[in-house]
Amino acid sequence: MNDELPVDEVLTALEEYQQRTIDLYRENENDPESCVKSLVRLHLQWTEEDPERAKMVSRYRGAVMAGPGRERLTASNAAYFEQSKRWMKEATGSGRMPSVSFNILHALVFAPTQELAKHWLGGRLKKRPTEYADAMGDAAWAGILAAGTSLEASR
Repeated sequence: MNDELPVDEVLTALEEYQQRTIDLYRENENDPESCVKSLVRLHLQWTEEDPERAKMVSRYRGAVMAGPGRERLTASNAAYFEQSKRWMKEATGSGRMPSVSFNILHALVFAPTQELAKHWLGGRLKKRPTEYADAMGDAAWAGILAAGTSLEASR
């Protein structure tokens, strides 16, 4: 199965994507709103840059994680999530972003962008995904603000 599974290509693509995300955290460390909007744009832009790579990652990521790339992807994910959580802790600790869990933030920022990207990759979206980046970024930030308000009210 290893001959058929593009393990190195998937891992390299994911690691490069994760590094670009970490770079955005650093570039926007004092502006979580800009960072969230940049994260949305990054995902859409990354998909447009190389649609075949995006399809490959979507198709094989689970198989790579379940098999020959498990250790490397686990290590890469751990480093990525550590940086993500550090950025979130600083953003929420400073009061510039409401306190939401990493899972909530990830769902609000990446789930919609991944869905839009899938529609484009599948030919069901006529415009390029980045044409929606501003609206999607605004929606992601609004969702984080709304989730923070809701969570605060329920405490």
